[in-house]
Order: sequence, then C-alpha cells, then structure tokens
Amino acid sequence: MVIPVFVTEPQERLNIKIEQLRGQMVSLGTAYGFLHPEVQQCSRELDQLLLQYYAIGHNRKVYG
Repeated sequence: MVIPVFVTEPQERLNIKIEQLRGQMVSLGTAYGFLHPEVQQCSRELDQLLLQYYAIGHNRKVYG
C-alpha cells in the first residue's frame, strides 16, 4: 500500500535549496576534504535547511 505524501510549496522550495547545497557540499568535500572549513560551513547550512524542512512537515501534521 502506498501512502500519498503531500509536499507544500515552501517544502518544495526548501527541497530544491537542500539538493543544491548538498551537491555543493559534496563537490567541495571531494575537492578539499570533508574537514575543510568551507565544507563544514556548508554542512551547517544544510543542517539548518533540513531542520526548516522537517519543521514545516511537522507543523502540517499538527495543525493541518
């Protein structure tokens, strides 16, 4: 059984940003190593976007 997943427009915009940042982080990590400060900063930014994404989904479950 497949359960439909509804994604809001804000989630979709965040998803696009997340995927772009993830790609950037992987590219930087490949070039400089995953402990490089730029890669670490990118990782922190990605963490923040992911938290926002999941918060939107959680709020929809609670209030929607």
